[in-house]
Amino acid sequence: MPDNEIVQYFVVNKELNMSPGKIGAQTAHAATISTIDILSDRSAFPGYREAFFQWFQKGMTKIVLRGRQKDLEKLAEQGYYSIRDSGRTEIESGSLTVVALPPMPKTEAKEKVGHLSLFK
Repeated sequence: MPDNEIVQYFVVNKELNMSPGKIGAQTAHAATISTIDILSDRSAFPGYREAFFQWFQKGMTKIVLRGRQKDLEKLAEQGYYSIRDSGRTEIESGSLTVVALPPMPKTEAKEKVGHLSLFK
């Protein structure tokens, strides 16, 4: 994968011990919200709209990472797309489950999430 490839990163809260299905649903929420926002006239990240279209046209590469609560909180404080659970199934209401970055060049994203490991 070239360093300048446009990629979207998702950081899953490993401290919550969510089931695979729960992780999938929470990550899907983050993907949906980030897409709606980027396409909105009031996007939180209007500077990434062109990157979004390049990413979309080239296969929408996504990478899922795992992080601790404090890692997700740090990203959330920077305004990235934060998903908090409603508390209907496995975890407590308001739990920070996933944070998504908008699609961006891999080199730029590495500055923000390069210290985190792949979710396996």
